[in-house]
Amino acid sequence: MDYWNVVENPTDSIYRQLIKVLCANSDQFYFVTRKELTYNREMLDQFHAYTIETYKTKKWANTITKGSPATVYVIEANRDTCKLLLQLSNSLYDWVAPNLPEDLTFIKNNFVWFTCTTHEEFGGFTIRSEYYRNLIHQIEGLKIEKEE
Repeated sequence: MDYWNVVENPTDSIYRQLIKVLCANSDQFYFVTRKELTYNREMLDQFHAYTIETYKTKKWANTITKGSPATVYVIEANRDTCKLLLQLSNSLYDWVAPNLPEDLTFIKNNFVWFTCTTHEEFGGFTIRSEYYRNLIHQIEGLKIEKEE
């Protein structure tokens, strides 16, 4: 298994390419909201029809919180939700309160292959096949670095 870190915030065309690759190669994604922060309710409502489940937890990809549990929104990855992700932001690390939920994470066949911890401006891939390794290297301008 390979681990690749995003070393520069993907913006504009790089962000659009990244989201398209993530959506096309994932079954679902999730983002989180925190009780102590406020969010744009209208934005969250746009994902309602595509929400598979919501649940509360203190632990999700790369995060364990000692505070209140977060609400995780698990969303179908499809053409419509991809379009929403592209319309709502122009940058990976724009996914932060109060405008957007946080910590976009993408999943294929119950395997988490992309995680983002927005406040820390950290994103990364967990790659277990040549197919996915090739995918991430085809995103023109995406600055990534392999963990040793």
